[in-house]
Amino acid sequence: MCLLKCSKNISVLIVLFAFLGDTTLVAQEKLNEYFDHLFRNNKMMGSVAVLHNDSLFYTSSIGYADVDSKRKNDSSTKFRIASNTKTYTAVLILKAVEEQKLRLDTHLSTFYPQIKNSEKITIEQLLKHRSGIANFTEIDGNEIWEQEFHTEAEVFTYIKDLKSNFEPNTAFEYSNTNYVLLGFILEKVYQKSYATLLNEKICKPLKLTNTYFSAETDPNRHEAVSYNIQNKYIKNSNVNFSNHPASGGIATTAVELNRFLSGLFEGKLISKESLELMLPESKGEYGMGIEKALFKNPIGYIHGGRIENYFSDYWYFPAEKLGIVTLCNAVNINLGEVQNTLIQYVYGRDPILPDFNKTKDLTEDKFRKIAGTYRYKEGSQTMTISSDGKNLIGQLSDNGQMYVPYRYKSDYTFVYDDEGSILEFMPDEQRLLLKDGDLVLEFTRI
Repeated sequence: MCLLKCSKNISVLIVLFAFLGDTTLVAQEKLNEYFDHLFRNNKMMGSVAVLHNDSLFYTSSIGYADVDSKRKNDSSTKFRIASNTKTYTAVLILKAVEEQKLRLDTHLSTFYPQIKNSEKITIEQLLKHRSGIANFTEIDGNEIWEQEFHTEAEVFTYIKDLKSNFEPNTAFEYSNTNYVLLGFILEKVYQKSYATLLNEKICKPLKLTNTYFSAETDPNRHEAVSYNIQNKYIKNSNVNFSNHPASGGIATTAVELNRFLSGLFEGKLISKESLELMLPESKGEYGMGIEKALFKNPIGYIHGGRIENYFSDYWYFPAEKLGIVTLCNAVNINLGEVQNTLIQYVYGRDPILPDFNKTKDLTEDKFRKIAGTYRYKEGSQTMTISSDGKNLIGQLSDNGQMYVPYRYKSDYTFVYDDEGSILEFMPDEQRLLLKDGDLVLEFTRI
């Protein structure tokens, strides 16, 4: 399973007004309608929250935390936030530095000399993804391996022989392995579990009661289950988060993720000096567990995450004391668009309801001929074709399969990633060909 940072680029740059706009009940109802529109069109299930000056400005939840039991998402539903966990881990590392448990120039070899180049890799380079250590989530068969519980020793055995992709501190490459190692290092220097450290040093000071690390998703704790969107919701196999300590295992709510960000930037967790070390200087640059947004104005910091079909995005604007968070357990729409809709609402702009019955290149009539769910000719796998209001979206039913936006080439041919993946539709025959290199899969519409 791929665990990654999703907010790499935001396609829509916005310029905000100097003051928060006045919002009315009518405006809130329009935003509620926007989220209902997403759910009705099978684009998203999840929760959102906007906090200003640490006060709740807007919140909404749509869809089901558990489809089978019809248990709905609400403001207390916990979602796995995947790589947004890294921001918490970076805070814990900087807290350890303040408490003189670590130094940023401490070498990895102090703890794990078995790792290639460990004598050259520092704690700071791990935090900034400049170690060169390969990403363990890209190991062939990882999606099967990570469904089982593994001890720290077993996880370390799994990652210790990973190759180095470049000399330390000569390049940037996002790697979950860096933060797995940081989590293990925290446990060594404190002689406490990551879950305990998270609770003691972040949750208790901020009075967060719905934020924690645990190895398995537990619906009995009102956690959301992850789903793939097809002609029905398909439950994903559960990732065991023992394999993602400090890199992706935290569960929390949209409101509490916002309160964490507010507490961080208001100096309730680490010193102003430590926060300055954590934050990147240039737009688009990755600091320590956080990225500086590309927005022209105001200055903001972002991160995103995805594991299975748990997607999460946060945007935080320190000068405005404004936090925007979206957490999902099923989605096939760009969360950047959802975040942008939320922030425009904050500044008094009505949301625009996308038309999911067409794409920017296909009329409703032409899109209707190819939209829907297709079954693989030689198996049970399905692929659902939909629209995000702009692009054609394809999502396979494989466990945790990410939705893919396809670019228009002709009325019935769409491409992705420089034509590495091609969809060819034959609407009169109700067929679809998925081409990826020499691989050709035939699907029939159901």
